[in-house]
Amino acid sequence: MEINILNNRSCYIPGRVNIGIWKDGEGGCYLIDSGGDESSGRKLFRLLQENSLTLKGIINTHSNADHIGGNAYLQKKTSCVIMASSIERTIIENPVLEPLILWGAYPFSGIQTKFLQAVPSVVGTELTRGQVVPNTDLTVIDLPGHFINMIGLLSSDGVCYIADSVFSEEIINKYRFIVTFDVEATLSTLDKLETIEASWFVPCHAEAIKEDITPIVEVNRKGILSLNDAVLHSCSDPHSREEVLAHLAATWNIDMNPVQYVLNLSTISAHLAFLEKRGLVETWVEKGFLLWRKKI
Repeated sequence: MEINILNNRSCYIPGRVNIGIWKDGEGGCYLIDSGGDESSGRKLFRLLQENSLTLKGIINTHSNADHIGGNAYLQKKTSCVIMASSIERTIIENPVLEPLILWGAYPFSGIQTKFLQAVPSVVGTELTRGQVVPNTDLTVIDLPGHFINMIGLLSSDGVCYIADSVFSEEIINKYRFIVTFDVEATLSTLDKLETIEASWFVPCHAEAIKEDITPIVEVNRKGILSLNDAVLHSCSDPHSREEVLAHLAATWNIDMNPVQYVLNLSTISAHLAFLEKRGLVETWVEKGFLLWRKKI
């Protein structure tokens, strides 16, 4: 782990999940997300010590386990305040809710892993759109779509931390299913990103971007619309959402473990709901199956 300085106080730590770091100029700092597990927390704590930085707080962009997994360890070691938006706060404090949401009931053991269910931590401050995070110059921006109430942060020195609002082209080409909770909100967030003026954009699953975010936004927009078209085409004949997922996975030669399956099935569900809202598919129950078909 290493700290990459972008502007005066705004930095980030590259990794499987890029972690933002904002320095207060007095030896303190705030992390933007905390990685996927206790090991991430330990590495972050050691890195901050090596750089003579005191952790004052963690700002969670959303409650997915790979963004909050280091919270509990860091909070125990430093008594730092954890901050998050509403709804996401509830899941951070009750992380069984993430696999529960994905499964639709109490989750089975195959998805009760660190990849979906972090250790609980206590959120001390709830954040809202347009608010300046206490004791920082970071302004909260809404970035819904990937998850329920995801946020980003814009610093006064021109660095915008944009969470999981975009993914790298490599990730999109490899996995095809861009994890999405709300397709319409995701597309609106992509439009919004192109209106933000910043010298740097820091996504969690792509390299930091200097000034021009349009190319990666367009890659993500194309990926989402392509998946949406594929889901619609799969509904040329009546199919359940599970059959739609199975068809696309076979077409693209994608293998899945249980965690990937529930994430991808949730994404298919989001696309079906988006298509139904636009009047492009119809749905009904037949012989015990909830079926979806393209409207003629």
